[in-house]
Amino acid sequence: MNKKILSGVSDAELRDALEDANIPTLQIVLAQITGEPAYITGNELPSTSLEGVRNISPDRQRVLKEAAFQLFSDMRDGKTVAKGMPDTETLQRMLSVYVNDNVGVEYVPMFLEDMGFTNSLEKHIQWNQSPTSSNLDENHVIIVGSGISGISAGVHLKKAGIPFTILEKNSTVGGTWYENTYPACGVDTPNHFYSFSFEPNSDWTSYYSKRDEIFAYIKNVAEKYGIMEHIRFNCSLDDATYDENSRQWELKITNAEAQKETLTSRFFISAVGQLNRPVVPDFKGKDSFQGPNFHSANWRHDVDLKNKNVVVIGTGASAMQLCPEVAKDAKNLTVLQRTPHWIRILPDYHKTVSPGKMWLLKHIPFYKNWYRFRLFWSYGDGIWDSLHYDENWPDKGQSLNAENAHHRRTYIRNLTDALDGDEDLMKKVIPDYPPFAKRMLIDNKWCDMLKRPNVDLATAAVDEINADGVMDSNGDFHEADVIIYATGFDAGNLLGSVQVSGRNGVNIHKKWGEDPRAFMGMTAPDFPNFFMFYGPNTNLGHGGSLIFHIECQSRYITKCIMRMVEAGYDELEVRADIHDAYNEKVDAEHNSMIWTHPGVSNWYRNSKGRVVSNSPWRLVDYWTMTSSVDLDNYKLAGTKVLKS
Repeated sequence: MNKKILSGVSDAELRDALEDANIPTLQIVLAQITGEPAYITGNELPSTSLEGVRNISPDRQRVLKEAAFQLFSDMRDGKTVAKGMPDTETLQRMLSVYVNDNVGVEYVPMFLEDMGFTNSLEKHIQWNQSPTSSNLDENHVIIVGSGISGISAGVHLKKAGIPFTILEKNSTVGGTWYENTYPACGVDTPNHFYSFSFEPNSDWTSYYSKRDEIFAYIKNVAEKYGIMEHIRFNCSLDDATYDENSRQWELKITNAEAQKETLTSRFFISAVGQLNRPVVPDFKGKDSFQGPNFHSANWRHDVDLKNKNVVVIGTGASAMQLCPEVAKDAKNLTVLQRTPHWIRILPDYHKTVSPGKMWLLKHIPFYKNWYRFRLFWSYGDGIWDSLHYDENWPDKGQSLNAENAHHRRTYIRNLTDALDGDEDLMKKVIPDYPPFAKRMLIDNKWCDMLKRPNVDLATAAVDEINADGVMDSNGDFHEADVIIYATGFDAGNLLGSVQVSGRNGVNIHKKWGEDPRAFMGMTAPDFPNFFMFYGPNTNLGHGGSLIFHIECQSRYITKCIMRMVEAGYDELEVRADIHDAYNEKVDAEHNSMIWTHPGVSNWYRNSKGRVVSNSPWRLVDYWTMTSSVDLDNYKLAGTKVLKS
């Protein structure tokens, strides 16, 4: 295997690529391939930063590169082969050394799967008892939405041989990555982790790719895995009702010909997403404005912003990305900010991936697997502890604990440098609440933008809009030729406007009100054979990759259906006691976490303060919860007799 991977590689090509290597990743790959403990012992080991070389001297780095050259050239020439996979204890030690933190043993099986050492599709999507074609035909699945969740569900169901149809309201796949086309739209999770474990991509041109590259990746996955042929485009779901007699869902849709149609299926999966329903508050006088005005998610490419007075309302994630681009063309840009967000300044955010790094990811055994875990830890579970209250911490108003305070100092130092110490801008930009209490944002040259003479950051809300512009809550008027609403999404209204009625006609929106709940974010009592992606308490507020969660849910949902079919059941409904106990655990965990911090408003909570959006769990916890299916958690109905 190793000789095939490196065959035809010249010494010069190998040396050039190694110059671009991430040293901690190279070091841990050497440790795995050779089995030599010297690579994970001693003083010169990786540090916690992403580059991780603070503790590794230049001389040691050169030694590691030379050792890598000798090893990989020997592998190319057939003189040596990689050692077998280390045992669990050694892998745990390697993981801990690699990220300079205490990585628990529970991460090892997750690491092997999600980092791509084993194929999760092959491992998890296996029948215990092979079904007949008629058994499968009777268990058709309808999925609504062909964004990342819908495509992932399709890939897993297809692997199992379960028939499915995807309904998509747009003319192509991609969901939010198709719909959002505002300037500089991109991902704020490193895309070497923001990708499917079963379909890694070593060809990303950037560390944080923009919309077009992400959309192309999603479309490629759909095409490669044969999902496109299962999708009915330009079809919207009007309502879904569960028929208790037939134990099937009836879905009323408006099809591509604008005609009403009713479909039936055993299972119904919602993959409609959460951040895809733009919200524009009903500002006083909003309709009186005479110029173009639109939400960032409905970008008007026909509106030329050059030499215009532009007012952007909102300073969330979309505004952080688009405003620096707008400022380049606008005569004047005014940004209205009600509350500042914490801004992270990341060195890799605007960098492109060098040819050498691409080569290493493609050709060096295990390099991409370990590199993915470094991203997983740095942007996910590695910061989870810092999101919890230290009851003895003296300054709970601005931080929660020692590590959270360290984050705060780092962010302030970086912002001070980026804003050249401008005290007026610092007062506007630096929040007075702890980091992570609201969604963390990544600096897209935002600080550089604020220093431009044609940009004004107004720390005020909207008081009134008239024909010519916006009056803010400080009494200042901002003339506008164009108004752009970067005012977020209807995130609390899970499932959107779709009317979903379950057992006894119970409507899920009426049952939930402002307090949506589900078992592991996927199933709810009174709604048999119904699953949700991105349901209650599955948003990742502290970091990580949503695609990681989506894969967990795809496996779990598919395995639920498989276990049902094997056992001869045709109805599955989560038990109320299991559902309620799970949500009690969710609330208990949240009560010790950052998102319940007093005095901070965010879209993670409902009007009563309960966190309804964010997951309180480590990524590894959710992976463990969803790795297997326990049918005892469900009420089941059916004949228990499989057709032969």
